[in-house]
Amino acid sequence: MTARPTKPPRSLVAAPPEPELRRLLGRRYPLFEKVAHPRPGVSGEWRCYKKGASLLLKVIDGKRTLYYVRPDTDSVQVSFLISRKAKDAALAGRIPRRIRTALQSAQQFPEGLAVRLELHRLAEVADVEALLKVKLAPV
Repeated sequence: MTARPTKPPRSLVAAPPEPELRRLLGRRYPLFEKVAHPRPGVSGEWRCYKKGASLLLKVIDGKRTLYYVRPDTDSVQVSFLISRKAKDAALAGRIPRRIRTALQSAQQFPEGLAVRLELHRLAEVADVEALLKVKLAPV
């Protein structure tokens, strides 16, 4: 019996041209680059989940989704899906105030808690790294 070839998901789209991303983000482009490629071995897939919606970069490590990045005019939006146990463990420990606020205001979905950050400066990449530690911490 031969395996049927699998089609790529409909949401998978071609990456936008770099000049277009640079024009959209302006001086925030280095911030996008830092978040889009956080460490070696991590890759990304451009996705569009609804017709007419903006493109998202799904940042993945192997088969595990780390977070989603949405380039926006003069900012970078980063979204995480985090388990309730990871949230509770993080809130019980010492975490930066901005992360604490984001976790407390996270919206609940069946897949997990949607935690969103809006980044404007390179220094805020530390918040993404802190939230990634919360997500990846064993609970």
